[in-house]
Amino acid sequence: MSTVKYSDLLPDVLPNLAADPSDPVTERAIRRAVIEFCAGSWVWQHFMDPIDLVAGESFYDLEPPTGGDISAIMDVKCNGSPLVNKSLEWLNKEHPSWRLDRETPKWFTQMTPDQIILAKVPDISVTGGLLVTMATEPARTSTNFPRWICNQFIYNLVDGALATLMLMPDKPWTDLKDGQTRLESFNAAINNARANGIAALSRAPLRTSSQH
Repeated sequence: MSTVKYSDLLPDVLPNLAADPSDPVTERAIRRAVIEFCAGSWVWQHFMDPIDLVAGESFYDLEPPTGGDISAIMDVKCNGSPLVNKSLEWLNKEHPSWRLDRETPKWFTQMTPDQIILAKVPDISVTGGLLVTMATEPARTSTNFPRWICNQFIYNLVDGALATLMLMPDKPWTDLKDGQTRLESFNAAINNARANGIAALSRAPLRTSSQH
């Protein structure tokens, strides 16, 4: 997957500021904008390689793409049938024996972002029987992010970075009015991208291999 560095966006951000923050400050603002945009919009969708379904095993670890963290689980299919996301509270109340009963899973839940729990316990083993689609975001320690996100959303990302910088109090580059305007534009772009991404996912054909 082709990537760009956060520092590559410095020339797009710095000319809009009344003063020049240090490069690390600006780069951190850019990384924060990219992470927030991806986390909120779900535009970076990752189709995991099929996971083997194991009889008697409810817990399955998830693997985000290299350099990414998991934002949300968008879709889980077991033997081709979609599973419904339910809370632990709901499962414990409506199906108190879900951790013991063995049958075809109908639901999934989570205790941590990097693992799903199937309910009820699978009663058969199926090679590649579990398909997971996730929304991802760049890791907090990352130095780059997918080039296509930069190409498609660069003006939104610049707005997000500038909002962070301009809304810092009592700095030479502080501009509360412009910063608030850019923050509103950034948040609107996240909402629009999320709506478009969900619509695209609903139209997409089922994939059975990892897409990076």
